[in-house]
Amino acid sequence: MDFAELAHIIPASPGGPRGIPLSEVSAEARAHHSNLILLCANCHTTIDKAPTSYPADMLCDWKQERVDEIHVAVSTPVFQTRAEARAHIQGSLDENAVIHARYGPVGDPYQRGDSILWLRHARSTIVPNNRRVLRVLDANRHLLMPEEQRLVAIYRLHVEQFENRHVLDDFTTGTERFPEAIQRVFLDGRTNQT
Repeated sequence: MDFAELAHIIPASPGGPRGIPLSEVSAEARAHHSNLILLCANCHTTIDKAPTSYPADMLCDWKQERVDEIHVAVSTPVFQTRAEARAHIQGSLDENAVIHARYGPVGDPYQRGDSILWLRHARSTIVPNNRRVLRVLDANRHLLMPEEQRLVAIYRLHVEQFENRHVLDDFTTGTERFPEAIQRVFLDGRTNQT
């Protein structure tokens, strides 16, 4: 289990490690989130016991580097080519297809598959994968053919209704089926909306 502590870069009180007089940094600025960094308990203690080895500028740089890493990890890239965009979504589409083939329902009630496993995988994997694919499609709309843009509108409806059904247990918003043509988006210049 991981534990973390919020640490002040510039201490809350002027007498703390890396202390700066109140005349230079206000109490409000000391309490602001921009003056906080997340550290493990050991690093927090080590850094506060050796403030000259870990000056405020160094801690600010560490924080910014981590923020930049997170931004890269969670941001949606904009691609130059259809092939790059396709490569980026391929894994999510494949993973969803395998889960649906193994556990997905056919009709109502379930005629095959396992409803408990289906619900577990729908919530933990398919919902986030759907959102990831939709973000890539939206960010790379400039690469979509006109018929693919219309297809994305249908897919968006499916994604929203899928989440309502499988996360919120709300079946009143509709049951738009997965548009199979999404499996071919970015592959060539044309898609069918079937």
